[in-house]
Amino acid sequence: MVRIGAGTTAAAALGGASALHALWATGSSWPKTHPDELADLVVGRRLMPSPAVCAAVAGALAVAAGMTARAAHGCPDQSDRSRAAATIVSAVLLARGAGGVVADLAGVVDATPTFRHWNRRLYNPLCLTLAVLVAAGRRPRP
Repeated sequence: MVRIGAGTTAAAALGGASALHALWATGSSWPKTHPDELADLVVGRRLMPSPAVCAAVAGALAVAAGMTARAAHGCPDQSDRSRAAATIVSAVLLARGAGGVVADLAGVVDATPTFRHWNRRLYNPLCLTLAVLVAAGRRPRP
């Protein structure tokens, strides 16, 4: 039951992140009022990525959410592929979270103070937490 809960939670969070990036792909600057403020918050510089880049990230996050859900709830005959896909998702999230921590501690992050603040307090911990949830949510080997 813990496995399904972990996988479902991770898939929902990845789906939410996908929806947020899709919103940004439409030109929305939510939760800020201006695109430069949003870029400062989520990118660390005063230029928001193009709508195509935001849409690509939204798509990648949607695929990750689907793979995570499949790994937690999928059919046993597909479990090896689902586990492998979830392992990749978990590894990418771990790399993003741990890499962000290491880069921040080493002082190599060239980003705005606002981004560094939120990267330390939200983005890195969220990626690390999701990496653990995705890994914990994988269906056991048959």
